[in-house]
Amino acid sequence: MPELLLFAWDHATQSVPRLSIAQLAALPKRYDVITVQPDGWRWGLEELAHPWFRVLAWPAASRADAHTLLSPLLPAVDSNMTPTTCWQYRGFYLDLSNALVPPSLLAWFADDARAVPRLVWTAAGAMTLAALKAARPQITVAAGCEL
Repeated sequence: MPELLLFAWDHATQSVPRLSIAQLAALPKRYDVITVQPDGWRWGLEELAHPWFRVLAWPAASRADAHTLLSPLLPAVDSNMTPTTCWQYRGFYLDLSNALVPPSLLAWFADDARAVPRLVWTAAGAMTLAALKAARPQITVAAGCEL
């Protein structure tokens, strides 16, 4: 069973001072997977107590599927090999706004008090990581990314 370290902070709305589009593109975003570790991983205090992170153990997910959430979103290029979009920290994220996600999981994710620092999600058999995997949208260079 993989254990996923999820990012819970939203730099775009919560960071002070405000960050540039280029800075935001390169940083992890809410629902990004920071790392995938095997079952029983010894998480540190920063992962278990810090309000920016959540540890989700998901017995029904495969480690191979979870590792696909670690790939960055590389810039798109035009015919002259000139970047047209920004590099981003991750190309995919867990879409917790999906109707398949139970309210209890959403409440756990929203709890900055960290009453349950590591959640074991025993999702229904049909619930797979692929069902919640969503692609990050590209951020165009024209919007202000200096590459």
